[in-house]
Amino acid sequence: MISKSFFRKKEIPLIFQKYLIQKEYPGTECKFERNRLIWIGMIKPTPLSREYKIKIVCKSGVRPKVMMIGEKILGIEKPDFPHHFEIDPEKQMVVMCLHMPHEFDYSLSIAKTIIPWAQEWLYFYEIWLATGEWHGGGHHMKK
Repeated sequence: MISKSFFRKKEIPLIFQKYLIQKEYPGTECKFERNRLIWIGMIKPTPLSREYKIKIVCKSGVRPKVMMIGEKILGIEKPDFPHHFEIDPEKQMVVMCLHMPHEFDYSLSIAKTIIPWAQEWLYFYEIWLATGEWHGGGHHMKK
């Protein structure tokens, strides 16, 4: 009989996640602080888009915290700001909601999942800014 632990996914250590991020996104800031991996980079969802500053904080076993940070986040004052966990207009920071809990674990590469998902979120964010409607799917869709 094969034990259930045989099928458990192997977590990618944060030090290797850092290597994978730096390989995929050279020239961005990726460092460790207090047992957390922190990535800061600029993301441009389309060639015609503006660039957005994104900060990702990862701690093993804890859902990555993905934030849009910057000087002036458009629409941050709107009550229907889409797909977020937290908004702080004073700090100009939005904690983005990118995925359901079961869609990511640390057996997956942050560089191949979380960062591209943030880019996709930003794409739909720009559409929301232009139309007032969120077309990115998810479980908190406006009816």
